[in-house]
Amino acid sequence: ESLQPGLNALFKIFGLQRAEEQEALVRHLRSTAYKREITALEKLFKRSQNLKPGICAEQSAHDYASERIWQHYRKVRKAATSINADTPDAEIHELRIRCKKLRYLMEFFAPVFPKLALGKLLKALKGLQENLGLFNDYSVQQENLQAFLSAPEKGRGHSLEIAQSLGALIAVLHRMQLEERNKILKRLVQFNRPGIQQTFSDLFQNRSDNT
Repeated sequence: ESLQPGLNALFKIFGLQRAEEQEALVRHLRSTAYKREITALEKLFKRSQNLKPGICAEQSAHDYASERIWQHYRKVRKAATSINADTPDAEIHELRIRCKKLRYLMEFFAPVFPKLALGKLLKALKGLQENLGLFNDYSVQQENLQAFLSAPEKGRGHSLEIAQSLGALIAVLHRMQLEERNKILKRLVQFNRPGIQQTFSDLFQNRSDNT
């Protein structure tokens, strides 16, 4: 409790910064440039003849989705095999991004694949993503708080009080990040188990691709 006043002072500063950013966003949304861009997009989508076929327009949705999902899954699986207790945060962050792309593809093309099999894969992927997301949150929060500490003028008269509170908060976030890393390692073992690999292969692998 003795460290809470510093955090309260910090949150007031964040509140002021948030209000400033909100005002900037409102100005942007009301700007002539933004309205011009939105008007151009509306005109583009109102007339289908304005949208030219893409290079894969003749390919079936199932085949296209299978190819793309399989490619992204292989990237996720390759990245996952290199994760260990000493892996830099940046590499774990990259794995999180790859998992996000894979999940978006799978969910977007879900109607062209068997529901039960796809649901099994998505459940495993979502579990991994949850831990990766928390790990990234803890990492980013520490970086931002450290950056705040490096600019003590932002404390506006509360620099020492805020610094003491932030030091304790960063230590707590670091501990939570280490715990999340261990959970990620366990999730990766589950995600890479033979049953999951086989289901991915059955649903998405091109039979001509033996890798």
